[in-house]
Amino acid sequence: MGVPEQYTEGDKKRMTILCEEMVLEYEISRTTEALLPAKELVNETRIYDRSGVYLSKRTQIDLIRDACLEGGSTYEGRRKAMVYHLKYEHQTPIVISTSNGICAFPTESPDNLECSWIFYHHVRNMTSLTKNSSMVHFHSGLKLEVPVSLSRLQKQMERMGRCISHYSNNPVYC
Repeated sequence: MGVPEQYTEGDKKRMTILCEEMVLEYEISRTTEALLPAKELVNETRIYDRSGVYLSKRTQIDLIRDACLEGGSTYEGRRKAMVYHLKYEHQTPIVISTSNGICAFPTESPDNLECSWIFYHHVRNMTSLTKNSSMVHFHSGLKLEVPVSLSRLQKQMERMGRCISHYSNNPVYC
C-alpha cells in the first residue's frame, strides 16, 4: 500500500523509512524485486521484496554472490558463462538460479557504488523521467526511480531476455 497523495514528499519519505526493516541476513529469492544502494552510513543495500523493504549492511554484489552459490555456482562462474555464450562482458546480466528462475541485471558496473540490481521477472515496464533517470514499474505496483537512461534499462532487459532464452530448456522459464 502506498502513502496517500495528500502528504508532502517529505512526509512520504519519512513514512517510507519507517516501513523499512533492518536485517542481518537476507537470502535472495523469487520474491526479490530489486537491490539498490542505501546511501546511508550504516547500511549498504536497500532490498525491495514483495514482502517489504529491508536494509542490509551487505553490498548488493555480496548478496548476489551468495545467491549464486545457493543456486549452485559462483557469481564469477555465472558471469563467465554469459560472457562465453553471449559476449556480454560489461554490465553482465546474471541467471542467479536456473532451478528457481531467478535472474537479475545490473544498472551499472557491479563495482560502481551506484549500481542497482533489477530482478527481471518482476518488471512490468519502464518509463523515462529525464535523459539520465528512469522509473521501473513492477508487477506488485512498486515504482523505483533509478539514475539510468531508459535506453540503458531497455538494453539490459533485452540482454537478460537473451540470457533466459539461452537457458530456455529449463521449464522454470516457460
